[in-house]
Amino acid sequence: MDFPLIYCNGDSYSDENYHPSLVGKTYAHFVGSYCNGFTINNALSGSCNRRIIRSTVHDIIQQRKLNPTQPIIALLGLSFELRSELWIDEIQSNLRPEESNLRTHVFSRQVSWRDNLLNNADIATDNPHELNEKFFKKYSEGRAFFFSPYQERINLLTDLIMLRALFEKLNVNFLIFQSPKEEKLESDYLLDFFKNEIATDNRIMDLESFGFTDWCYKQNIKPLDTAEPAGTAHYGPEGHEAFARQFLIPRLEELNIL
Repeated sequence: MDFPLIYCNGDSYSDENYHPSLVGKTYAHFVGSYCNGFTINNALSGSCNRRIIRSTVHDIIQQRKLNPTQPIIALLGLSFELRSELWIDEIQSNLRPEESNLRTHVFSRQVSWRDNLLNNADIATDNPHELNEKFFKKYSEGRAFFFSPYQERINLLTDLIMLRALFEKLNVNFLIFQSPKEEKLESDYLLDFFKNEIATDNRIMDLESFGFTDWCYKQNIKPLDTAEPAGTAHYGPEGHEAFARQFLIPRLEELNIL
């Protein structure tokens, strides 16, 4: 096959099913249209970074087996570090077999969760799968208590270094960026070591200084819900098309990927 495959993965910021207006109109679809390619968008609302990377590894290996010589361009929008995963035995039906029994876990929906936790107040943890309430609460509070952005960032950077190696082995072009920007962290040996490994790779945008949602906000694009916080709001087709045409496509051309 000569036409490229545009593969996309991420969370709700990249998910075409997040809002009816986005079906077939995410940034990946606009890139696919521009280069006369075929678009697969496997973004899933609520995804954590581990799910995004794991499912990307599955999908890219599968697509490369199906089409050994087809040009593939992967566009990944990374998510919040607060998100992790649980394995849930009780799940009976699975519309996406590649997701297995893994489901996203977020220990709090609050901004002030740390203060509330230390003051023995509720930290508002969702339990969408109706797991054992007693142990679910204990697990969520324990994860919140021991949560460290340094641990999450180091693990994410480790995964990105290994994912890059897989992409290069399978001859897959890619561009990776945050959807919402990550918080800036202070210096740490392991953090700095892994960060320096990808610092000069223009295919991986700086996690702390660049994000899709922040880019849209700075372009004065109106979000789908104006009540959402600036910089982390969700955007409709207008934002996705602008991001594709004004940032992604020029960046991919600059990298000689398109």
